[in-house]
Amino acid sequence: MRAKGRCTVAAAAASLALALAGCGGDATADDGRVEITVWHTESTPTTVEALNEIIADYEAANPGVTITQESVGWGDLQVKFQAALAAGDLPEITQVEPMFVRTLYSQDLLVPLDDVVDSLGDDYLPQLREMFALPDGHDYGVVHAWGTDSVVYRADLYANAPGAGTPEDLETWDDSVEQWKAVSEANDDAYGLMLAGDAAHNVNEEVYLWLGSNGGRLFDENGHVTIDTPQMREVLEYWVELRDSGALSPAWSSQTYADSLSALALGEAATIFSFGRATYTFEDQAPELVPGEDIKVAPNRPVGPSGDDWITQLDAEPWVVFKDSPDAEAAADFLEFFFERQNYLRWIGSVPTQLLPVRASLFDDPEYQALPEVQNWGFWIDLQRQMLQSGRAYPLMVTQPSDLELPYLSDLYGSEILVDMVMDVVENDKDIDEALSDAQARADELLSPLYDD
Repeated sequence: MRAKGRCTVAAAAASLALALAGCGGDATADDGRVEITVWHTESTPTTVEALNEIIADYEAANPGVTITQESVGWGDLQVKFQAALAAGDLPEITQVEPMFVRTLYSQDLLVPLDDVVDSLGDDYLPQLREMFALPDGHDYGVVHAWGTDSVVYRADLYANAPGAGTPEDLETWDDSVEQWKAVSEANDDAYGLMLAGDAAHNVNEEVYLWLGSNGGRLFDENGHVTIDTPQMREVLEYWVELRDSGALSPAWSSQTYADSLSALALGEAATIFSFGRATYTFEDQAPELVPGEDIKVAPNRPVGPSGDDWITQLDAEPWVVFKDSPDAEAAADFLEFFFERQNYLRWIGSVPTQLLPVRASLFDDPEYQALPEVQNWGFWIDLQRQMLQSGRAYPLMVTQPSDLELPYLSDLYGSEILVDMVMDVVENDKDIDEALSDAQARADELLSPLYDD
């Protein structure tokens, strides 16, 4: 059975483009005052406080401007969009997943942010800028910060299975099954691998990452959805093998992302896939573990039988500004202020292992280098930079760079078709061929009306 409480954004994502058409905010007050609302998905109190400080400084320098921030959980953001649309009250500025930029752009709902991008100049990491430089020559999103998904493991638990090696040694999926099985067997209370399966978002993550690391893709060269493929079959077979071998914790489908971090910290799992924010969980729940000694990060992922190389996730949510807002120009001006060195250093310094700077110069900035998290976990930050520079880091639902050009990635993501397929096979023992066929049929029905041809 699918775990209770699974997060769903299906209704919101599937109808986002239609609902957005013709909607806009009306923030400017009758007396000419400017009111800007900012939505973001950073819930860490230190990050919220950092933005409060940036806002206060901007308001002091710009009398008559009032800025209100609101932290929204990613799983709730699309639902919140729907409520705002119904009320005709969109924010001026929000963060979105990279795939949503094309959806919003295709509906002519975004204002270009060329001035913001130009203010960053050559300091803006090119791998990030190019994602939202669209065919009309304008930039419609500016990444607020970034990070990459990593294989994180407990070296002390791996030491109990000395013949298994470590994740750095893994080349193939078969290798990973054998290694994680051996680690499970060597530790009475820990499994080799824990996944976060409670939220649809996290299951979607693993599907596209494993598919992309197996030579597959979610869309063919014509932009048509392609699920019923040999590469996807091998993804499902791999998942089942992890389950049946004992390598994967049987609790995986009920685990939230936060649960998976705790599982590693508390010694219930030897390996997880995680972003840098996990360092705070580790320090809070297992302060005795030494970064770089007990907790390590691998610079690689195993590759599937049909793949030549691996991919990992690039978390790079951009700021966007809605075109119909009467305060769009002021919103863009605030973003320029946000990215000024001292202001931006406050933002990324609030969670430095998670919010890596888009400004290349900041990595060598003495004030950045002096941050305790950078000194303790700098090896993890360095590894994320290597992954970005390698060209292996792709945004959510993107297995080939050209996929990001498709305006309906968000529809497939929100439909939970891929999630249902995985749960049917791994949790309910549905025949793989039947699951693939059913998922393909559902995806065709959903997306074929959106194709250009």
